[in-house]
Amino acid sequence: MKKVFALALILAMTAGGVYAQKKGGRVPSSAATKTEKSTTVTSIKNKDAFRLPPPMIGLEVPLKEALNNRMTIRKFRGEELPEDLVSSLLWCAYGINRPDDGRRVVPSALNVQEFDIYVFNQKGVYLYNARENSLELVVEGDFRHEISKQPFFHEAPMSVVIVANYDRMNVFKDEAVRDFYAAVDCGYVSQDIYLFCAATKLATVACGGINHEAIHKVLGIANGRALLAHPVGFAE
Repeated sequence: MKKVFALALILAMTAGGVYAQKKGGRVPSSAATKTEKSTTVTSIKNKDAFRLPPPMIGLEVPLKEALNNRMTIRKFRGEELPEDLVSSLLWCAYGINRPDDGRRVVPSALNVQEFDIYVFNQKGVYLYNARENSLELVVEGDFRHEISKQPFFHEAPMSVVIVANYDRMNVFKDEAVRDFYAAVDCGYVSQDIYLFCAATKLATVACGGINHEAIHKVLGIANGRALLAHPVGFAE
């Protein structure tokens, strides 16, 4: 029986976040004080946020076809991606597939739902708000060059940066255990990005060799870590 790509994505969790104020936008609870209690994501009332179109593109592709087409591509055309394509990409990476209880398309250990997903493009850096299906401005300006010195980060029109928010992982008292589960969970997000790009004939590459210090400075991360970055765009 023909399996659709949408059903092939691994089930799972939600994420929330208390937000601290930062000049030029907003920062996630990883930059807030540890005493603050995590809640669901903030409302679309944020004037620096804009709603994305419903995620639909590429979700009808059979799983076998997506797996056959999955590959790493490091050469990108510079043209921007349409908003509906970006919306579908972000939903596949870390969207909500069970709206009644806010659970996401990827699993997380003990349901801690630790990730904040950022989009870097020419206009600025944005935080993905899955509940509102929106992008919230963190800071204006082109900071793609801060992610890595590798040239394809400058060529791709956007990059998805996966950040583990350690404020949501206090249940893990051992840092080594916490870091292990964050890395495992990050792999689920990364693979969904790969599968979506394969289904829609987009180019991407998962990169761990990124400039953590620079990324954390741009995002205002105080208690978390950028784990992977995926430049995404049309293949050259």
